Amino acid sequence: MPIAGSKLVLLLFAVSCASCTIDVGEPSAEANPAAGVEASPAPSVKAEAPIQIAQYPSAPHEDQAGNLWFGTAFNGLVRYDGENFETFTTKDGLASNMIRGMIETEDGTLWIATGGGLTKYDGNYFTTLTGYAAISDPPIAVWENAKGLQFELWDVMLDRKDQLWISTMAGAFRRDGTIFVSHPLPAMGHDHEFQFTSKMVYGIFEDKDGVFWFCTDGSGVIRDDGTTQTVYTTKDGLCSDYVCSMVQDPRGDYWFGTANGGVSHFDGSSFTTHFRNEEYTESMGWGRFMGMHLDNAGSVWFGAAGPVRGAYKYDGKSFEFFTKKDGLGDGHIPSISEDRKGNIWFGTSAGVYRYDGKDFVNFTRN
Repeated sequence: MPIAGSKLVLLLFAVSCASCTIDVGEPSAEANPAAGVEASPAPSVKAEAPIQIAQYPSAPHEDQAGNLWFGTAFNGLVRYDGENFETFTTKDGLASNMIRGMIETEDGTLWIATGGGLTKYDGNYFTTLTGYAAISDPPIAVWENAKGLQFELWDVMLDRKDQLWISTMAGAFRRDGTIFVSHPLPAMGHDHEFQFTSKMVYGIFEDKDGVFWFCTDGSGVIRDDGTTQTVYTTKDGLCSDYVCSMVQDPRGDYWFGTANGGVSHFDGSSFTTHFRNEEYTESMGWGRFMGMHLDNAGSVWFGAAGPVRGAYKYDGKSFEFFTKKDGLGDGHIPSISEDRKGNIWFGTSAGVYRYDGKDFVNFTRN
């Protein structure tokens, strides 16, 4: 993964939608010189090209009212109410048009992680939270944000105590009243290689036992049980120290998606590596997996964000791989979600795809 400016490579990939031409119909009459009749060419009908949700769409979040919300890289937030699409941008109150994460609280409020801070939507208005406690240990960085790296969000999560957390390029922050306070991660330090900042946290995960895990940029993954912080890195068997995402499966095992090393499985005692490419590439390393999801049936989904294109499904016994041949499209997959009907959604560089357990459908504006 490149050192600077590569988040757009991590999450976002070029989408191309070329129109196609379909030949239909038969000649009005067969060629018959004796009868003086010449065959006329078949008419060419230009099929309507699919209009993708956005240039770089995410898998959607389905809210309590059944609306689908799609994050985008540059175009803000797109809402689909079952009939119409509506786009919201900074003109409507978003902190940034770069959307990286989203959750919904029980009261129906949407919390949106953007490249300019955390924005909440109460159904009527967008409001950005700007209160932060002073940061005593700022990161070393190759990335800049005019407002401060704490406003460069990568994800947002709600723990079992209904406390709000954000993952930023300045580290992990917890909401305390009206402000965000930094969650110390002394196990991380500054003396490690990083791609964006020395304190960057890609994501925060709370496991079944209430233990927090922090996915970092170059420090591996940090386990914090409230008393002790334990760091797991490549020295312990992790496939890469750049950990982008994680899930816990029904057995209690952990799966870590990395920026350049494939996927690691951790059973609590040892690590095993999966989906590691045979060849190393400068941009994707040994394999990038940012999109992961545990579905309601207990299967784990892994989205390949490069260089392999497709999605893996693990049902607890075996892996199944879906590609363009299955209808998934030919894009990289940085995000995966699920709706209340059990459909699995994929945000890809070739558009948004929905899988109902049998077929993949490219979900477009038309």
